[in-house]
Amino acid sequence: MQDNETTRREKVIRDVSRTVTEAVVRGTDEAVSVAENIKDTIKSKTSGDRPARDNVVMVRVDAESLNKLDELVEAELAGSRSEAAAYLISEGIKSREPLFDAISAKVAEIRKAKEELRVLLEGKETE
Repeated sequence: MQDNETTRREKVIRDVSRTVTEAVVRGTDEAVSVAENIKDTIKSKTSGDRPARDNVVMVRVDAESLNKLDELVEAELAGSRSEAAAYLISEGIKSREPLFDAISAKVAEIRKAKEELRVLLEGKETE
């Protein structure tokens, strides 16, 4: 009876071990595949057809953000911290496009109101 229970436990342990090993291998393969897809996407987005990056923005980032930029560079997904940051900013803007559309509309309203006030003030000064 005890041998039968021991054999059953050993079989369960082997089955669990095999399942875990398969999951780790599949997970590793998937991670590599995802990394390659990300690398290809970033490379295609940042290669020759990219818009010129003529503007410089100095920005302070926290340690975690800097680490992520460095990981993109180390993985050769970006050629520099600057390239990685530019890519992430661009992707962030694209992913929140509806928000930025709403912001742009409000900014246009604000500019129009400022212009109306300027014209109103200029008219009062000439009186």
